[in-house]
Amino acid sequence: MDAKKSIEALQYFATGLTEGALVHKLQGQIFKAQGFSKLGEKYINHFNEEMGWVEKFVERIIDLGGEVKFEGAKSRPLISNPVEC
Repeated sequence: MDAKKSIEALQYFATGLTEGALVHKLQGQIFKAQGFSKLGEKYINHFNEEMGWVEKFVERIIDLGGEVKFEGAKSRPLISNPVEC
């Protein structure tokens, strides 16, 4: 795979993971505020793990001489009642 295609693929995954990670962070904060501490921490830990992968992808994009982009995130619903979910 050439560098350009690698950069495009890495950017695609970095964008998707960033979006998902932010949702997990927000969801974790909501759960913690509702008194579901363990569930909240689980979601926040997902955020931390996913952002670790984002860092690796970004580092690789830079190593390949690419330009890192922050692309817009899509709106996603958040869970307000974990018991029903």
